[in-house]
Amino acid sequence: MWQSGLHGTGRGLPGALSWGRVPVRQLDPGEGETLRTLRLEALLDSPDEFSSTYEREAVRTTQEWAHWLAAGATFVYDDPSRGPVGLVAAVPDEDGPAVVWLMAMWVQPAARATGAAGALVDAVVAWAIRHDATRVRLHVVEHNAVARRLYERHGFRPTGQVERDGVTEVAMEVRVGPGG
Repeated sequence: MWQSGLHGTGRGLPGALSWGRVPVRQLDPGEGETLRTLRLEALLDSPDEFSSTYEREAVRTTQEWAHWLAAGATFVYDDPSRGPVGLVAAVPDEDGPAVVWLMAMWVQPAARATGAAGALVDAVVAWAIRHDATRVRLHVVEHNAVARRLYERHGFRPTGQVERDGVTEVAMEVRVGPGG
């Protein structure tokens, strides 16, 4: 169980730093089925928000899900009565450890506006800091104003735009840790 809800300012983060129990945990290597279930649910619920498709990911092998879990850190938000209801991945940049990518962010519709998404963002930022990153980056589709506001509340700022399959995504970044 994730112990530190970073709501705040460590360097480069908005607000005041507070500590408390939040129901976010990092998936273990053997939890590929939990990852698969949430990821496929996310792709069915919000297909236009991701750079992958349900069809592509539904045929992933057990080894491919295990590879996803080994590539960085994957966090879930565990609702006490419903189990995992949110997902996010922290993936180190292939060019070096100074940058961590926040990817695959999704929260079930019934768990939105509950703090789940913010807790997941906090988990990625905290993981990045613990791994000596100085920046966390992400891409969010331009039309997803709710997600963009969430990231802005956590200190992310737009850095440009990228095109993906005819869809405009906003590149965002937040500086973190002592070097951020």
